[in-house]
Amino acid sequence: MPFRIAVDAINLAADRRGMGRYVRHVLAAWERDPELDVTLLDRTAARAAKRAGFDAVWYPWNGIRFAAGARAVVTVYDAFAFTQPHRNAVARWREQSPIRRAARDADAFATISQWSAGEISRELGIDRGAIAIAPPVPDAFWEPVPPDGRDPFVLVVGGPEERKNARMLRAAFAAAFPRGEVALIDTSDAHPTDLELRALYANALAVAVPSYAEGYGLPAVEAMACGAPVLAADAAGLPEACDGAAMLLPPHDPDAWAAALRELRDDPTSRGRLRARSLVRAQRIDRDAPARITLGLLRRSP
Repeated sequence: MPFRIAVDAINLAADRRGMGRYVRHVLAAWERDPELDVTLLDRTAARAAKRAGFDAVWYPWNGIRFAAGARAVVTVYDAFAFTQPHRNAVARWREQSPIRRAARDADAFATISQWSAGEISRELGIDRGAIAIAPPVPDAFWEPVPPDGRDPFVLVVGGPEERKNARMLRAAFAAAFPRGEVALIDTSDAHPTDLELRALYANALAVAVPSYAEGYGLPAVEAMACGAPVLAADAAGLPEACDGAAMLLPPHDPDAWAAALRELRDDPTSRGRLRARSLVRAQRIDRDAPARITLGLLRRSP
């Protein structure tokens, strides 16, 4: 008899980055396993989940928002809802309450890095040893593509949150290239499709990930899988994600970032060395790990 898994899929259609990529990767792996019967629960189906008799439920969106009457495994990606809480009280409650409920009711926890596990343990009082680590991995889609001959550019991957540190990177970039001889492309401004993003990764002079608070840093690993030289902040989960392949820099030192950007523009050897390290890092990735580790937590006896 197949092992019956229900998955909280409430955010699956809307989340196209980060958590959404993670969840879709896991689901694709489970779909290939004939011993699994996976049911996606939307808001309507969630109300009837208790009566369906599932063997286990995976909650992959930072908390428990409905009860399903089965073994509950929760993936919490980071503790930012507590360490960097929303200023609006209602929004803060919406972010924190499902995580608090998970801390109270979940049978097992997973997160994406050792750094996140430490943060979650401290903020929620969960035993650090009880939190499994299931790091994100890039899909096979992320691979090198031929250069397209565009003018040199630096790609910054982040978002509008202060912790993404785009302001520092822009200051460093302006100091490095005061004559505008290199372009800066910010994915939070450009909103590229995945096809466009893969070409940007593969053609960038450097991919910069300056965030000073990142649970892991999947974009850095996607960039490496495409052969990009990566500059990343030496902070939070990014050193784990980059695994020795990136040039790690202090997140609040624009002079260091400016010097690194100039080096990669002026020194093809340095640039080539980082590209090679990126590709080797990508080859070490266990692409089955998130699905395998999460399934192990779901199958474990209560």
